[in-house]
Amino acid sequence: MRPIADIITDVEIFENMHHFRGLGPKVSSFELNRNGMNTFIKSSVYLKSSLFVLVLSGSARLQVNFKEYSLESNNLLLLSFGHFFMFTQVSEDFRCKCIYVSKEFVDEMFSTDMIYKRVKYGVKMHSRPILPLGRKQAGLMQRRMGFTAEMIEEVEHNYYKEIILSSLLIFFLDLSNIIEHEPTITQSSTLSRDEIIIQSFIELLADHYKKEHHVHFYANQLHITPHYLTLVVKRLTGQTVADFIFQMLYGEARLLLQQPQLSIQQISEMLHFSDQSSFGKFFKRKSGLSPKQFRKAIVG
Repeated sequence: MRPIADIITDVEIFENMHHFRGLGPKVSSFELNRNGMNTFIKSSVYLKSSLFVLVLSGSARLQVNFKEYSLESNNLLLLSFGHFFMFTQVSEDFRCKCIYVSKEFVDEMFSTDMIYKRVKYGVKMHSRPILPLGRKQAGLMQRRMGFTAEMIEEVEHNYYKEIILSSLLIFFLDLSNIIEHEPTITQSSTLSRDEIIIQSFIELLADHYKKEHHVHFYANQLHITPHYLTLVVKRLTGQTVADFIFQMLYGEARLLLQQPQLSIQQISEMLHFSDQSSFGKFFKRKSGLSPKQFRKAIVG
């Protein structure tokens, strides 16, 4: 295990890479060879975002949360918030294609339905982060990554941010489709007890997040203590129960605010906030904008 002094954050690395211009290191799409992997070999990287690594050729060994894994051609490495990773060995012919997406940018992408799908399968992949792909699947994901890279270059486009969001959405939809057709991932019989708890929590969350904003409700439904639910979720995903609840609420709030026929007061009631002021404070903490400012920026 590396000493703490050698641990760096993803932002320190990706801020200097090919990124979405104007908003800092929010989205990057890039290729790396053996020499380009030096930074990842020297230090443990702590992720506060999502990183997808498609191996084009060669092989490698790495640690993810201090557990050893092997990578080979046509493997897709799925890393997300809360992962520590470090490459320990890389072959001379190693090449990979990568997409890096900050958590803030991901939050802007999805409807609550997409957030639910991403979280549901993300829980499983968090503890088993390597997805073996067939040649056809690997080719598809390589093209999707290339398309995102092309959109990042379109800096003069009037809808620059939107075309990047769209390219990433296509990437995530194809990735979700591959994961959903992978029986070793989707079959609950392969899940550990803690993974079953989280899967049940996510299913409860999808049904109740608008009304139930507190950990104890979900813990009671699962017949476990709030403390134990919090420990399991944090250990397996790197995020808290509250993070998941607020992520779903924020995604739904963004959608509702794009419907001008709904008043902000109505939206706060639909999402079961105690009053409009509480809803406004919640939304501003997540977005940096008040609900009114967000609606004006989106709807006009």
